[in-house]
Amino acid sequence: MNTKSQYRGTFISLFIATAAAMLGIGIIEPIMPLYAKNMGASGIMLGLIFSGFAVSRMLFAPWIGRISDKQGRKKFLVCGIFLLIIFSVLYVVAQTPLALICIRTAQGLASVMITPIAQAYVGDITPVGKEGRYMNLFFVSYIGGTAIGPVVGGVLSDKISLEAPFYAMAAMAFVALLLVFWLVPRTTTENKRSSGKQPSLFKGFKNVIRDRNMKGILIYLWSRGFYRWGFNSFFPILATRFAHLSKTQVGLALSAYMLAGAILQYPSGVYADKYVKYRGEFILIGGLLSAICMFVIPSLNNVYGMIAFTLIMGLTSAFSRASTIAIRTERGRVHGMGTVAGASTTSISLGQVVGPILFGVIVSYFNIPIAFYFGGIIGIFGTIMAFWYIRKLKV
Repeated sequence: MNTKSQYRGTFISLFIATAAAMLGIGIIEPIMPLYAKNMGASGIMLGLIFSGFAVSRMLFAPWIGRISDKQGRKKFLVCGIFLLIIFSVLYVVAQTPLALICIRTAQGLASVMITPIAQAYVGDITPVGKEGRYMNLFFVSYIGGTAIGPVVGGVLSDKISLEAPFYAMAAMAFVALLLVFWLVPRTTTENKRSSGKQPSLFKGFKNVIRDRNMKGILIYLWSRGFYRWGFNSFFPILATRFAHLSKTQVGLALSAYMLAGAILQYPSGVYADKYVKYRGEFILIGGLLSAICMFVIPSLNNVYGMIAFTLIMGLTSAFSRASTIAIRTERGRVHGMGTVAGASTTSISLGQVVGPILFGVIVSYFNIPIAFYFGGIIGIFGTIMAFWYIRKLKV
């Protein structure tokens, strides 16, 4: 890990493996709500399907992240990707919404072993002072995979069947498993503190929450998870019912969001490194503009408008996300990369738990547009609160 060539090889391996895994996960995004609806899922049950995934991430992320700080990352990556393959097949044999809730919840555990751990691994080998540049370059793999996935899933479901995307997810996860198993070095990436002694899980987590900059990041991630996961849960239904989009067009709209984010992610990371003292302002501007899109999207009635505003949502999200990634990577050197990644995952997952459920309740008693407006309000409030803590960022 000390030479540039070793770093480059590990980075590229993790980049490709993460892109493959996220491509597989993204494939089912446009069809999961429709798949559940075909089984008779209500609005609230649909919210539970998406929230179940986040519940697992919320509960297990701190533990797995902290343990990986002490025992290494690779074993978790291999185990998580293997479980993802198993759950991909189980989706196909599921017969009821309750079964989907159980599988989706279990899949959340698998995902905690993949994305936060891969982020922590890259954080371990990222040069000091280049957190925005390198970590956001890595996030292109995460976002790019999920950007391509929805359009592939939409095409597969339109041309073959609703089950086809799940088999595709299993295939992509298998590719990722081979890449990680053979190409990513085994390492014990312990958090090197001056005292030489690491705090317990609870104390480490407590230290992260008390950190002023991390407090702002965690608030932002919670609000972001809240309205973005609510959006994921009900956008396919909104788009097909009100704007009469096909499943392929729904996939295109979702892919437009992620692709826009992938394109702007690295340049935003470069600016986050260059203008460190303005990271709080970057988060504020991007977060507000992204949340405002939630008020516009329900009024659109054609595919061009949907794609245009999901593009805007993706671009502005990347602008704010780049600075949050840079800040939490820096704080990871203090508290442990896995610990910070686990805390971040728990925070965004808490939003992802509450968001779809409240969206589902609002949809059941009112309608989808009102749910989107409520999500936008939460996004605006969370962004302003995050800026309040991050505005005094130490440089």
